[in-house]
Amino acid sequence: MNLALTQAVKALVRGLGFDAWGIAAAHPLTEAYAHTPTYAAYQRYRAWIEGGHHAGMRYLAETLALRQDPTRLLEGAQAILLVLQSYFQTRQARPPLAQYAWGADYHARLRLRLQIVADYLERQGFAARPFVDTAPLLEKAWAVEAGLGWIGKNTLLLHRRLGSYTFIGGVLTTAPLLPDPPFYQDLCGTCNRCIEACPTKALSPYSLDARRCIAYWTIEAREVQAEAPPLGEWLFGCDICQVVCPWNRFARPQGEFVPAAHAFWPREKWATASRGEIKRLQRGSALRRARPEKLLALARQNPSPHRSGAIKG
Repeated sequence: MNLALTQAVKALVRGLGFDAWGIAAAHPLTEAYAHTPTYAAYQRYRAWIEGGHHAGMRYLAETLALRQDPTRLLEGAQAILLVLQSYFQTRQARPPLAQYAWGADYHARLRLRLQIVADYLERQGFAARPFVDTAPLLEKAWAVEAGLGWIGKNTLLLHRRLGSYTFIGGVLTTAPLLPDPPFYQDLCGTCNRCIEACPTKALSPYSLDARRCIAYWTIEAREVQAEAPPLGEWLFGCDICQVVCPWNRFARPQGEFVPAAHAFWPREKWATASRGEIKRLQRGSALRRARPEKLLALARQNPSPHRSGAIKG
């Protein structure tokens, strides 16, 4: 392992303004690595897929084999750099939009900086592939192996200082970077606030049934079908399991992903917007994940009974 190169990469990451970072050794998720957090996470993930809990997200099942070995994505990969970027603004649930979609699209923002890291590694003679939700990797599990936190009962990565309101990105590389110690603690303890607060009962400890998840139906599903649970006031995503999490009390508002004006629109204003206006708002925003027609259809329906916006941490 190259200590000098590792220190240089971490100094570059720090200078690029990321909130936290760590390195994991790239290895296959086979029994030879059964002692690692990523192997255990892969076994749970495979059982989750086999149980049909991924709902209509077929791509998750189709890429199952790829997720088992990072070297299938980059031949000769030796290390994975993981970074966290906070998008936290408030601990109050503010429907109709999940907080991660309030500001600029994180994919472009994070990838631009991660490409700088990848370019640096390539200049040192190594191959590097940046990713931000763009590679079939178990990012949360690799982040645990890189020492960045643990996967909580709400199935989100929890960092002791940043909480769960974080974007995850990284760089897969053939560079022999020195790995950080994994985070082996589970600091959720006996807390079940996220499970108790979930209005559709989509959560059980460390597992999410997407078939009952508000975020799935408002973002991933092409259409909201009859079997969908009550969606409350939400039009895009859901923050309830984060709002109630005690670890988010340490998070501090950040200044990069500043909320756009439409982040504070009431549901009624979304209902009166035109398709063209919705498309304009989606430019440069994570909102582009949902079709304008779907957002409008949800906004113009009567919200279901539960009052998700009243829940506070």
